[in-house]
Amino acid sequence: MKPATFDLVIAGGGLTGASLACAAASLGRRVAVLESFAIGDDQQPSFDERTIALTFASRRVLEGLGVWRDIDAEACPIESIHISDRGHFGTARLDRSHAGTAALGYVVPTRALGAALTRRMQRFENLEFYCPATAESVEQFTDRVEVRGTNDIHLSAPLLALADGGRSGLGARCGLELETRRYPKVALVAIVGLDRSHENRAFERFTKHGPLALLPMTGQRMALAWTLPEVRARQLASAPADEFLAALQRTFGDRCGAFTRVGSRQTYPLSLGRLAKPFRGRVLAVGNAAHVVHPVAGQGFNLGLRDVAELADHLATCWRVNLDIGGADGLRRYARERRAQTRNVSVFTDGLIGLFTSPAPIVTAARGIGLNVVDVLPPAKRFFLRRTMGLQGRLPRLARGLAPDGE
Repeated sequence: MKPATFDLVIAGGGLTGASLACAAASLGRRVAVLESFAIGDDQQPSFDERTIALTFASRRVLEGLGVWRDIDAEACPIESIHISDRGHFGTARLDRSHAGTAALGYVVPTRALGAALTRRMQRFENLEFYCPATAESVEQFTDRVEVRGTNDIHLSAPLLALADGGRSGLGARCGLELETRRYPKVALVAIVGLDRSHENRAFERFTKHGPLALLPMTGQRMALAWTLPEVRARQLASAPADEFLAALQRTFGDRCGAFTRVGSRQTYPLSLGRLAKPFRGRVLAVGNAAHVVHPVAGQGFNLGLRDVAELADHLATCWRVNLDIGGADGLRRYARERRAQTRNVSVFTDGLIGLFTSPAPIVTAARGIGLNVVDVLPPAKRFFLRRTMGLQGRLPRLARGLAPDGE
């Protein structure tokens, strides 16, 4: 039986895969998405109860995709960030005025973003869903890649984009296995309530175990991401609410008032990894299938969206002049554009963890001095913010808030 032919096949319909599907479909080409969970399935891990901190550049990408207007009401702007080192001197306060933008970033419920992307995908008649379905085998040819999946699915396209987060094992079968290094700690995440307004402030407080981040949400709520040893994290995840809130208050202090309530709590492993080369033949890994970073600076999904923006430029250019989107030269150019940022973010986030968990007195003194230098020097603040907000260097169309129309 002949395969169904598409211009692009995407394995994985989570946040990154759905964003890529919207970008590619908006260019008018035939796109197929294989996703192991049914549309709207609450078990889809990308659409769970966590929140996502979006950079300003990521907001622009979602604007270019026509998605932002659907989540704007639930997106809480981050207007300032307070960074501190528990038990040591040194503080840095960063404000949106230092970056020259309306906000430093935005906090969005993952489920709301997933639902908005799903609605956007469903508006494209040239986008076909195969779900629930999984890709089981991939065969590469000189001019195409063929994918076979569950339910007798057989698809063909010039390029297969892996956006499954590395969970399915498909990348390994295609020679793109992402080797990761597990951190010895885990992240405990929850939503906590306050007795006062958070005034759109975010907090990053470094402890001996790692960062404790509090991000503003709509209402008197904040999203908590607390790095802890696994045993302690599991204890706190199952502890009575009053015991958990007391432990959080002792660790964080009262800078944003009293913590009054807490929702469901989950723990997640923390890893670091990056593919040296994100493609093999006509198979290209994007998002967490290509790189995984510590969430200390909130860069994970933002890196995936930047992959989408850069790949959308590649697709638009190739399709406009009838070039092969799966050709080696074009994919090498894409990989070259993404290499520097993914490497820099990996080194930056891993370095922060090492710096702020070291008990060495000289390191403790150096990081305190570093925080104070950033705090008193506006140029240092602007450099740091523009770098972490994804606004440095050449920006692809979507990262400038423009539709990927290829013009």
